[in-house]
Amino acid sequence: MRSFLLTTLLTASIAAQTTGVPGINDLDVNGFGAGTTSCASICYPNGGVTLNYSASVPAGAFVLVFFTLCPCSTCQLPGPSNGCFPAIPATACGGSNQSLDLNITAACGPVLSAPMSINSAGVLGLSINIPSFTGLPCTNAVLTAQAIVIDPCGAGLFAVPGPFVLTQAITTTF
Repeated sequence: MRSFLLTTLLTASIAAQTTGVPGINDLDVNGFGAGTTSCASICYPNGGVTLNYSASVPAGAFVLVFFTLCPCSTCQLPGPSNGCFPAIPATACGGSNQSLDLNITAACGPVLSAPMSINSAGVLGLSINIPSFTGLPCTNAVLTAQAIVIDPCGAGLFAVPGPFVLTQAITTTF
């Protein structure tokens, strides 16, 4: 029942960032975040939960999920618009439809990555067990995820050319 005490704080940035589009670049955690813009937040008070990340991407796509221990930070590295279909909406990052929205500064520690694999539901997924924490709920720890989907329609980022597209970033607190 505790997992149902999920406190959701959907706080999308005023200026929309990378948006998840089902079948192209859509990331969610435990069913939350699908179709949102980057920097949506979710809280599992005091942890003790398994985070199940899944991605709605083109068939046969390879997906790497990147994690940082800081909240989402919009427009860290913007990219050129890509030609994916259905189209990914434009961001506020210079007219692009792609942006790395993970805070990749040294203060956030190393950026960790893991590949997604086909789960029992036949979708790309990754599970992470989060221990229980004591203290003030939703202030104990932060984990932000954003995935790279290898896809020929993607132009990548200005600093790192494609072929890939980015999913939206989702911040989880405990």
